[in-house]
Amino acid sequence: MAAVRAGAVGLSKQARFVMYSSTRGSDWDSRDSGNADRARQNRPSVYGKRYGVAMSNAETVRQRWKMRRRLSDLKVKLCDVTLILAVSGLILAMLDVEFTATRVLEDYVNIEDLSFILRITAIVTTIALLFFLLFYHFIDTKIQLVETGTSNWRVGITSERVLNTLLEVAICGICPIPETGFVAWPQLSAIAEKTRQYVNIPISVLLTLPMFLRFFIVCRYMVLHSSQHQDTATRTIASLNHIAVDFRFVLKSEMYERPLFVLSIASLLFWCVVSWMLTQCERYAYPSISGFQHFADYLWFEIITFFSIGYGDVQVSTYCGRGLAMLTAIVGTLFSSTLIALISRKLILTTCEKRVNHIIAENNITNEHKNAAACVLQNTWRTVLRSRDYDKTNTRRNQQRLAKSQRMLLCSVLTFRKTRWKLRMQMEDEDDYFTARRAFNETEDRLQKVRQRQSQLDGKISTLFENVEALTQAVMARKCYLRQ
Repeated sequence: MAAVRAGAVGLSKQARFVMYSSTRGSDWDSRDSGNADRARQNRPSVYGKRYGVAMSNAETVRQRWKMRRRLSDLKVKLCDVTLILAVSGLILAMLDVEFTATRVLEDYVNIEDLSFILRITAIVTTIALLFFLLFYHFIDTKIQLVETGTSNWRVGITSERVLNTLLEVAICGICPIPETGFVAWPQLSAIAEKTRQYVNIPISVLLTLPMFLRFFIVCRYMVLHSSQHQDTATRTIASLNHIAVDFRFVLKSEMYERPLFVLSIASLLFWCVVSWMLTQCERYAYPSISGFQHFADYLWFEIITFFSIGYGDVQVSTYCGRGLAMLTAIVGTLFSSTLIALISRKLILTTCEKRVNHIIAENNITNEHKNAAACVLQNTWRTVLRSRDYDKTNTRRNQQRLAKSQRMLLCSVLTFRKTRWKLRMQMEDEDDYFTARRAFNETEDRLQKVRQRQSQLDGKISTLFENVEALTQAVMARKCYLRQ
């Protein structure tokens, strides 16, 4: 990483910005002397002592920033070019597969010649894609060298970068080749006679299916064109917090801001892509069915399997189809779990909503507590009156009234206890914000009373001081009068 240190600001010759680099450089003192020959003689060797030399010139820092900005813009353009080439090669391969399978243009052109042209064009776009992909990684390595301030290319070449580059080249290098032939696949069925049958599938179809792995360039495109990556301040804050602005961070940010939109777009793309792949895997087992009907059936199959329903009206007959069905079930489970988590998060009350509900509940329980206390007082007074009436006239009617009033008093006391317990539990369940706010308000009231007392005391002291001053002046005037 680049080591940049802010120096002291003043009239001294100390470096204002210090950046270390592994390139050879001269000492600042020798530069300030103005003697170029003596600077070359006194130039220290930095190899083996430390990682680079001090670079305290603001112009040098500006040049490095401009170089990095120029390389970053070139990196974004290369990403755009690689995305266009990857999608173009995929579309050409898909057109070749569809034209070869359906033969809709057989009356107008020769299907073999058209397939040969499409495959050659796909190969050319693949070669161009590999070239720009390697150039992209070269520019990325160069940006890292500029950031670290070194000219040694071995610093930017790591084993992880080499493995990632080789993996990307292997993925993007897959494309259909002319004259590849067919491969025989067993047809899976519950009937034993059909299980012994084999289906001839073109190898070009099997080479087209892995080309959808090129969509990793779409993820890279999303990262480089995201607001988090384009904003320098955001990238700086993320770097200071040890957060990498990568696809994982960008995806989590988009899922937090627009969860339903992201899930909907991802689900639709997944359904369409896997439905087309299932169509290519299964269409040769049933050549009598049209390609569009295959696609519609397997789109229905994808949606049903995605949500783990599975009616069983559409089945797969190859190992490729079964593998894609299992992939659909796994991805559908993950999407369903994510959707449930997002809905649960949306249903959770915010802090402000919790506070509003807490205040309303506390006010209701407080009113119930006051009403219960008032009912206790009322029933107590009624019981006293009924007992006096019973003492005066010992009749059966007064006895019944006294018993009724006592029962009502007992019920009101029990209700009062319950409401007091509810109020206590509500006070215990209140969050820290209410507790801190209440303590703050109580402290503020006490301080306000103390300030009022201090102001009153200050007024009394001021009045006393004025009286003392007036008394002193009167005494002094009296003494002066007596002396005269």
